[in-house]
Amino acid sequence: MANAPEQPHQMQTAINCDTCENTAKHLCKSCRDRLCDRCKDIHTKSKGTFDHEVVLLTFESLTLSSESPSHVVCRWHPKFRASIGCQKCEVPVCDQCLIGEHNGHNVIGIAKLFQLKKEKFEKNLSTVRSELSKYESELEMVSRCKMEGSKNVDIVKKKINDCVDKAISTLDASRHQLLNTVDEKASVNIGLLKDKENILQSYVKNMREYMVNIQKEDLQEKMTFIFYTACALDDIIPHPHPNPLSIPGMIKYIYSEGRFDKAMVKTISGQVINSTENIKLLENASMQMVKCLDLGKGEIVSIAYCSNQEAYWVCSSGGNAFVKYDGRGNELDTLDVKLGNIRNKPICVIDNEKLLFRYNANEIYMLEDSQKKLFFDATPMVVAYICPTKDGELLIGIVKSEHLAVGRFSFTGECKQYITPMFDEWTTDILFSNDDENRLYINENVNGDICLSLGIVHVLRANGKHKFTYKGYKASLSLPFQSRGICNDILGHILVADEKSRGIHVLDKDGGFLTMLTIPGEPKAIPISMCIDRQNNLCIGCADGKIRILKYLD
Repeated sequence: MANAPEQPHQMQTAINCDTCENTAKHLCKSCRDRLCDRCKDIHTKSKGTFDHEVVLLTFESLTLSSESPSHVVCRWHPKFRASIGCQKCEVPVCDQCLIGEHNGHNVIGIAKLFQLKKEKFEKNLSTVRSELSKYESELEMVSRCKMEGSKNVDIVKKKINDCVDKAISTLDASRHQLLNTVDEKASVNIGLLKDKENILQSYVKNMREYMVNIQKEDLQEKMTFIFYTACALDDIIPHPHPNPLSIPGMIKYIYSEGRFDKAMVKTISGQVINSTENIKLLENASMQMVKCLDLGKGEIVSIAYCSNQEAYWVCSSGGNAFVKYDGRGNELDTLDVKLGNIRNKPICVIDNEKLLFRYNANEIYMLEDSQKKLFFDATPMVVAYICPTKDGELLIGIVKSEHLAVGRFSFTGECKQYITPMFDEWTTDILFSNDDENRLYINENVNGDICLSLGIVHVLRANGKHKFTYKGYKASLSLPFQSRGICNDILGHILVADEKSRGIHVLDKDGGFLTMLTIPGEPKAIPISMCIDRQNNLCIGCADGKIRILKYLD
């Protein structure tokens, strides 16, 4: 018995006709419409579709039609069928396309075009799959960052508001402090002026009464005044004569650029002073060169000024002598010492008559009336610096290992106050090293504060208690701070030479940074030692062996 022919796989699930609601039994391979029996007859008899190939609707035919279409509607000419493919452009084309922009191009069957492009897309599929996870991961990260960024906006805004509120509060506090200072100074000044006014009014009254009495026309009254009134002039005119300079000057506010405190909140800075003379810090923080003395003997490690002769005592690095120069740079005198390679070589002038200088590691000598004699022997400790005070005393820096002390001495060599060991009370840093890398400089401010420079700046009150430390951070330096020479001007400013930045830091007496001065026209000049002359000019001993005298107060 012969086997029945194998039937194509019937559709397991009924599919509706694409034209009506009946069950589809046929498939048009040309347009892929699914047709019932009635619609199939209409489809094959229609003028537009009479040449279409219609087959029985089976699973195989449906799958085959999707993989090998016989034509599609032309994208550019919707009323025409694209039944062939342009091999060059790899797109289905119709008759209109072939006489137009695709004229002369090679053509292939549309089913073959479909298969070729399908294979290319399937070949790319593995690459797309492998790359998808990367982009999904990046998308997830970007989405997360977007959400975090949105949340961060509120955080940043809050920080800004908090910072601004704090700055406003700090500025307001600074304003009130400065205004209170003005009120306090004004109250003191007005009280002094009232007292002065009362005294002067009594003087004027007495003198006017004297003039009236001595010039009276009534002879009897005039004789009585002459006989019974003391005629000493001191009883009439006060002695000594009232000094107009004792009158407090007008209050001035010297503004300086704001600085940042530890909380990075900008504050108002400046000074409220009594100005009895026309002296102020240059607002543009500039210096003018007065003159330059080229000594040509290496780095000037110490300098002292003699106001009565307008001369300078200096010591250069590597030298074993203190040399005196006049205002033109001519040598006037020489003092031989035994310092060798010791870097600290202090010298100071007392009342333009005496000279104190370090003779060797442990001894200080005095030069008076051309005679040298031992003034102080610090053995076993090492002498580091000598500084005169406004009260006619001396501050002597003494070092032993890393310990630094400052002694207050009389001119007879008697130690009146010995501040030691200071660093246990106000810093844990090593203040002075055995290799003498951070050379010591000391100066007394007009208010009695002791200013120490040894790489950084420490300022002590007159009793030795720590007041503040300055490390250059308020000056926005591009190089590490390395303080060298230190001095003070008549306004109480603290001037510090910075070897690294090659500038002069100007601080107020409380450590507030005011400005940075630079040597005009000579950016490579390195300031080392400093002093102030009688014209209030800043005298700077530099690393190139030159003394530069500069005007910075107007």
